[in-house]
Amino acid sequence: MKSFFLGNGFNQIIDQNDYKNPVFKGSWGVSDEDLLDRAHQEFMRLHDAGQPFFSLVFSTTNHDPFEFPDDRIELYEQPKQTRNNAAKYADYAIGRFFEKAGKSPYWNDTVFLVVADHDSRVEGASLVPIGHFRIPGLIIGGGIAPKRDMRIVSQIDLPPTLLSLMGVDNVNPMPGRDMSAQPEQSTGRALMQYGMNLAYMEGDDVVVLQPQKPAQGFTYDVKSQKLTKGLLKPGLSEKALAAALWGSLAYQNQLYRLPAE
Repeated sequence: MKSFFLGNGFNQIIDQNDYKNPVFKGSWGVSDEDLLDRAHQEFMRLHDAGQPFFSLVFSTTNHDPFEFPDDRIELYEQPKQTRNNAAKYADYAIGRFFEKAGKSPYWNDTVFLVVADHDSRVEGASLVPIGHFRIPGLIIGGGIAPKRDMRIVSQIDLPPTLLSLMGVDNVNPMPGRDMSAQPEQSTGRALMQYGMNLAYMEGDDVVVLQPQKPAQGFTYDVKSQKLTKGLLKPGLSEKALAAALWGSLAYQNQLYRLPAE
């Protein structure tokens, strides 16, 4: 992952080798509390230097074999090393971090995004198990008013939304939507890839694309998490196909150019 990050614009990686006396070290690396304590220290240093920064903190506790320090949380279940206990510990570590961050000088100058990369159990025999693609996403900061957004949002919408919340007005090739500029009543849309299948959802309308097969239309019920075969909404398969192909097409053919100065 280090080569990936350095090849995509990051200029410093802090990993397990940079910790002298971590509280806990497991199969995936140091514990989340070690990770987030170090993040807090780095953010303090960068803020004191007066330099704007972007940082990614990658939690690993909630991964098999689910190792974390003893005596931190009241276990959700027995035995200790389970997915639910690891998730509870990760939540504990993130909570400790925000207690510190909220009292820090960098709090009012920083926009935080806490988001999962995927559900813990993306599996099943359905064409696309849509319910397993529902993940938490929290945008937090000193200037962020609390609210709950009920619109459908995809991970690709988060970067342009963060840039907008930070007051950055720029031109970029990101395909996501700035949700702060979208109408509150908009349904939003979501893209979900499961193996070779792609689901594209607007409201409760879903189209599923499969290799060498015609597009299929469905409706999705959020409460029951059931996908029911239905009519294909006009234009939905074209949107899904564009979303699936555009990124690679633009990159391979170098179609994106920065505007002339």
